[in-house]
Amino acid sequence: MTAAQSKLTQLKRCYATLQLGVAKADGRLTLTDNLLHFEALNKQLNLGSYAIKLNNISRVEKCSGKAGGLIPITTAGIKITTKENHHLEFILAEPDEWLNCLQASH
Repeated sequence: MTAAQSKLTQLKRCYATLQLGVAKADGRLTLTDNLLHFEALNKQLNLGSYAIKLNNISRVEKCSGKAGGLIPITTAGIKITTKENHHLEFILAEPDEWLNCLQASH
């Protein structure tokens, strides 16, 4: 997280798994007053750092965590869709709480 991002008020934070098809990356998901930020723990995988402005989120919904990108193994996921129609899926604890926070924030 950049110095500017760390100065923002953290509303919620947890460890999460970013699910991009068959690729997965564990990291930290942080919600601030105007930003959703994911920072992968393993930088070598190049699965990134994502910073999504809350006003750029068009939809938040529950989703399944999938093994191999195909077989549902958990319902503890949320799917974020941006106004540019990019999709990010996160497997995390307390998905309903994150869903409520994100729906209220954008």
